[in-house]
Amino acid sequence: MTQMNGPYVMLAPIQLKDGLGEKALIEASDAFQTHFVSRQQGILKRLLLRAKDGSYADLVFFASKGAADRVVEAEKSSEACLDYFKVMDIPEDMSPEMGVMGFEQVKTYE
Repeated sequence: MTQMNGPYVMLAPIQLKDGLGEKALIEASDAFQTHFVSRQQGILKRLLLRAKDGSYADLVFFASKGAADRVVEAEKSSEACLDYFKVMDIPEDMSPEMGVMGFEQVKTYE
């Protein structure tokens, strides 16, 4: 299959640490947006989502797969990212990017 040019989307499931609620997630997400996301080139849009079961996800739209790769690499040394991850229940044997799904554009309908 050939790689398509265009937007790239990443979906990152979020499980909150026990005892933390949506308010803590939103505060951490707002700080992450201000101190990291807004400073990254290639991020088109970011949505914080809540499912009916109370779980959450970050949905991020990038200009390209290359832009997504650059941002993921920058996250590894970002204090703002580490602070955001502190509200999440991430098993010790997993890195935060495990479980993240990436999607290439196949076709756009408008």
